Amino acid sequence: MKTIFLTLTVLISSFVSVFANTSDLEAPNDEKSAMLIKKVQKADKNDWVTLKDAALFTINWNGDLEMAKQWIDKAITIDKNALTLEVLGDYYVRTRNVEKATETYFKALEEGVTNLGKEDMERIQRKVLVYARMK
Repeated sequence: MKTIFLTLTVLISSFVSVFANTSDLEAPNDEKSAMLIKKVQKADKNDWVTLKDAALFTINWNGDLEMAKQWIDKAITIDKNALTLEVLGDYYVRTRNVEKATETYFKALEEGVTNLGKEDMERIQRKVLVYARMK
C-alpha cells in the first residue's frame, strides 16, 4: 500500500511540475510575433510549412488572427493538404465559427486519408468529434 501511495505521489508531483512551468512558446509577446513575421518574410515563396506553422503559433497564442488567416490562406494556395486545412479549422475555432471549423476538419480528413500518419489522423478525428457535437 505504501508503494502504491508513494508511486502515485511521485507521478502526480511530476505531472504537476511539468505543467507548472510554461515554456516560452506558450506566451505571446511582441518579440515573438516580430520573429514570426521575419521568418515568414524570409521563407521561400513555396514554403507552405513556415506559413502554416506561423499561423498555428499565432492562433494558439491568440495573436493577430487576421495575420494568421492571411498566412494560412497563402499556405493553402501553395499546397492544400490536411495539415493546412487543420490549421484553418483551428482558426475557425478561435473565431468561434464552430460549423465552419467542423467542415474544414472534415475536408482535412478527406485530404489526408491516404497520406497522413496515424497520429495526425487521430488528432484531426478528435477535433471533428469534439466540434461536430457543438454544432
